[in-house]
Amino acid sequence: KMALRHAGMERRFVQFNGGFSKAQLEWLDKVLTFSDNNLERVTVISHLPIHPHSTDPVCLAWNYDEVLSILHSHRSVVCFMAGHDHDGGYFLDECGVHHLTFEGVIETPPDSDAFGTVYVYEDRMILKGKGRVSDRVLLYP
Repeated sequence: KMALRHAGMERRFVQFNGGFSKAQLEWLDKVLTFSDNNLERVTVISHLPIHPHSTDPVCLAWNYDEVLSILHSHRSVVCFMAGHDHDGGYFLDECGVHHLTFEGVIETPPDSDAFGTVYVYEDRMILKGKGRVSDRVLLYP
């Protein structure tokens, strides 16, 4: 079973995917440290999903584990929003970070929609979805 999971995770190494550079990861860590020190709440937005349970493995960032490690080392991070996986996905990880992968409009029938509006509050974010995008309440840890 573990070998099958590993093989599934290896599917992310395809040409239409990518990863985050060392410089990008260093920048992210620096910005999140600033946010921690200023008691801010942060939503990181990226094209590529970074949590294996929020996307199909074929859409996962190549070095997702490095990004997750950085996010989990900062108490300011409450949400990671991504695209790339046109079917969408959601997962609340063990550190309380919401991983939200938005459905792609390219896979949406002509008579429907795929978008949402996020309302930000002191203790939560509320996603009001339209069409393929579901409503969600994202409580902060």
